[in-house]
Amino acid sequence: MSDKEILFEKLDDILMGMFKYSVILGDLGEYVQIIIDLRKNGYSGESYVFDTKEIQYLGNIKIYKSYGKNIYVSKYNNKNKFYYFLYNDKIEEVRKNFEEIAEIAMNIEMTAIEVYKMLLKLNILNSSKKYSKLSIYFSRDTSNYKEILEEIKKSIIFGRPVLGEVKSKVKSKNQPSKDKSKDQPVFVYMAAGRDLSYPEGYTFSFWVYEQINY
Repeated sequence: MSDKEILFEKLDDILMGMFKYSVILGDLGEYVQIIIDLRKNGYSGESYVFDTKEIQYLGNIKIYKSYGKNIYVSKYNNKNKFYYFLYNDKIEEVRKNFEEIAEIAMNIEMTAIEVYKMLLKLNILNSSKKYSKLSIYFSRDTSNYKEILEEIKKSIIFGRPVLGEVKSKVKSKNQPSKDKSKDQPVFVYMAAGRDLSYPEGYTFSFWVYEQINY
């Protein structure tokens, strides 16, 4: 199997993981996001749920945090292989299923890091650039889980550069007026049907962010 085939196999695994994550959260998991902050000795992660599909198009990470409901935060240290997971015990669906949520989240995050490293290895990303975050989005557009699963099995994933700046449609009250750096989306993978039309039952995207200094 070639490196590119392995890359897309890993993206398929992330898509399936996000589907499982969405389902285990029940009605709360209709629109879910996992954000991974890339660090020198590992990463930190966090997840949010939203009440609008529009969130996938917002390029500003601060807006995700301002308008979403937090599900968990996590950290992973490469040196000691320690994984830290703290869930929001105020949410019943999370409190009841936190062990399974933690396992699914860790698998998604670890696989996302592997994808990121492969993107550098394959020169899809420029190794001279400073990439700051990965953002993974999934939404359910129907309550029929079987229908979504069948559509996922028939889907393909394609990638493209994000040209220009992704403009935010929502203004965040918590966003500083003057930032010396900004996380800018530069590459995205999305799921599509075999005819490259967007799936009817779900939406999936995997974003890579670069830190832009001003």
